[in-house]
Amino acid sequence: MPILSPKTAFPTGWLADPLDRRVALARAIVGIERVLPRLWPAALFFGGHLALALTGIFAFTPWPLQALLLAATITASALSLVDGFEDFVWPRAIDGARRLERDSGLLHRPVSERGDVLVGSDPFAQALWDLHRQRGLPGKFRLALPRAGIAERDPQGLRWYLLIALTTGLVLAQGDIGKRLVSAFDSGAGAAASIDAWIDPPPYTGLPLTSLRVGDTGIITAPQGSVLHLRVHGAPRTPGLTAGANDAPRFAGENGEYSSNVLLTADARVRVQVGGEAIGKWQIRAAPDAVPTIAFTATPKPTEQLATEFAFKGGDDYGIANVHAVLVPKDRKSAKPLVADLPLPSTSEKSVTQTSYADLTSHPYAGLMVEVRLEARDATGQKGVSNTVSFRLPARVFTDPLARALIEQRQNIATLNDEGRRIALLTLDALSIEPERFYEGRHDIYLAMRNAFYGVRNAKSDADIERVQRLLWETALKLERGGLLSAAEELRKLQQMLTQAMASGAPQEVLDELLKRYNEAMQRYMQALAANPPRGQAPTPPDATMLGQQDLQQLLDTIQKMTEAGERQQAAQLLAMLQSMLENMRLTQSQGQGGQSAQNQQRNQQIQKFSELMGKQRSLQDKTFRQRQGQGDPKDGGPQGLQRQQQALEKELQDSLKGMGGSAAQKLREAGKAMGEAQGALGRKDLDNAGSAQNQALEALRQGAEQLAQEQAKGDRQMAGRDPLGRGNSVLGESGVKIPGVTDLARAREILQELRRRAAQMNRPQAERDYLDRLLKAF
Repeated sequence: MPILSPKTAFPTGWLADPLDRRVALARAIVGIERVLPRLWPAALFFGGHLALALTGIFAFTPWPLQALLLAATITASALSLVDGFEDFVWPRAIDGARRLERDSGLLHRPVSERGDVLVGSDPFAQALWDLHRQRGLPGKFRLALPRAGIAERDPQGLRWYLLIALTTGLVLAQGDIGKRLVSAFDSGAGAAASIDAWIDPPPYTGLPLTSLRVGDTGIITAPQGSVLHLRVHGAPRTPGLTAGANDAPRFAGENGEYSSNVLLTADARVRVQVGGEAIGKWQIRAAPDAVPTIAFTATPKPTEQLATEFAFKGGDDYGIANVHAVLVPKDRKSAKPLVADLPLPSTSEKSVTQTSYADLTSHPYAGLMVEVRLEARDATGQKGVSNTVSFRLPARVFTDPLARALIEQRQNIATLNDEGRRIALLTLDALSIEPERFYEGRHDIYLAMRNAFYGVRNAKSDADIERVQRLLWETALKLERGGLLSAAEELRKLQQMLTQAMASGAPQEVLDELLKRYNEAMQRYMQALAANPPRGQAPTPPDATMLGQQDLQQLLDTIQKMTEAGERQQAAQLLAMLQSMLENMRLTQSQGQGGQSAQNQQRNQQIQKFSELMGKQRSLQDKTFRQRQGQGDPKDGGPQGLQRQQQALEKELQDSLKGMGGSAAQKLREAGKAMGEAQGALGRKDLDNAGSAQNQALEALRQGAEQLAQEQAKGDRQMAGRDPLGRGNSVLGESGVKIPGVTDLARAREILQELRRRAAQMNRPQAERDYLDRLLKAF
């Protein structure tokens, strides 16, 4: 009798043998029959929740109650699954073979035992066993469909109630099935909420706001340090916010209005969601601020008045805030650095080419070889450094022997530390012996020296040493001749103050006061320069530019008018050029004899007169326009009153034209003719034609004033065909600074006055007044 071997394991997988594939399929059917009953409780809970959603009840259910119901459904489903699958085992291959045998009616297990083998070598038994295996396998197998087996798990028949509920929900939902199914897991709050988002760059960048639109998929670039403003409207509860590595504060607010501000310090994927639904998604790149660049364009050098000239150029992506020159004695690297501030005409220029002057003759390092580098900083404090150059710092030449000795000891104190202080103590003590003999009538000098001696000996801090240095400098100046140095120093300080005030947007009243002080300081400087002519001055070069006192005053007046017209950057550049002229000025015997001729002065008065006429004509044109719009001022007296005003303006123009010739007079006569036409139209109450004629008159006045200014530019002057800055008569000089003409300045002043007048009228729409305020902020 054959002895069977132990049962062999069936191979798994979808094999090429047809019998193996049928076993695998039977195994899957057994697995389904084991899984389905265990899924029934979870399907009951989950299906009930979907049935409720299909009815649309969640549209009227408060979100807290809906969230609680969803949480209960998920919890109950999860617990039922854990309980049902706690003892679950996936069917083996033998289980699949037995299922195939039962469904096919094979009683003697030909499939499950097809891998058995005989033990022994009996040929008869082996032949009989092979015949048994061949006859036991049918040509076609049968497999029954899986039996759910849910009835045993649901004896109460709840599945039928669930089916009825789902069917009823589908009927009620009709074409809104998808939306209602989504509402089973979403509050629907996102659909009712809207969002406004914009990026506010840092003020120093000068960039405008960037509005973000919902649905933007591209990368949005913003400067690092920008603020992302988010405003959510109509949200039933507090929105959620994620912003990558940036600190994303929670939304604050109530009654459906919420806000949050995110500081963009790094790249971010911003997502705002309400009730699990995203109402805004953006990808933002925080562009880092570049380090400013700075470089010398020429080696620093002294001016005629011993100020140091620093010529440099620099740049930054959003503008250089300030520039400093850092100087250190070349052979004394341990000495304290000297930092000189170099003012800029504007802190918002991305590219700067500048020449600045600093009077460093009062510093103890004056006269030494120094190493200097430039440091530029932007608004965030980032620093750019130039290369280092060496030059000799200009020094004031003192002719008085005692003054020279005091300056020498001052330098020893600043550069030699303890050794320098010891030398200074010995020298000051020696210089102050026998005051009755050497300082008769100059007791103030003696007392200052003894004060400096005790100051050095008792110094305990750098501040004490600095006080001694100032005392020695002031004493040396008192010993030296004149007040030229102090006058020049005051002029430079006022120029720096004016430049900084223009760059920082100071009020016009502050600029007017500083310009007044600068004018007074310039007069004192010119007087001191005349009283202290330099010794051994070289003869004046034949091609030198000659300036008169009136030329300097005209330049200062132009700067004043440019600040009033809002051209502050150009005014700062022109002021720097004026300061450069004063620094390199040489006084000659002909100084004071130059200036404008009487003809040019008369033309200036005529240009000013016609500029005033242009302002009056423009005001009358505005009145005509408002009258045409039905918004005229009753005080104007209607068209008849405007006609009288036009008549008076025409008479004033004709009086100004008496005795005047040239092409400018021809244009101005055309303006008078247009005024007459406007007067006739106003008399006929034809406001449309009156406005057109007034516009022609205004244009003719402008052209006439410009031609008059061109005639003046061609007139003889002391500079032999060049303006007070030594440039040609072109609008753009060699320096690139555009100097507006008289008519341009007058027009700019009139525009500013009109803007201020309209901004003060409270009856104008708020949007218009806001726009006017933004325009005025630029000035």
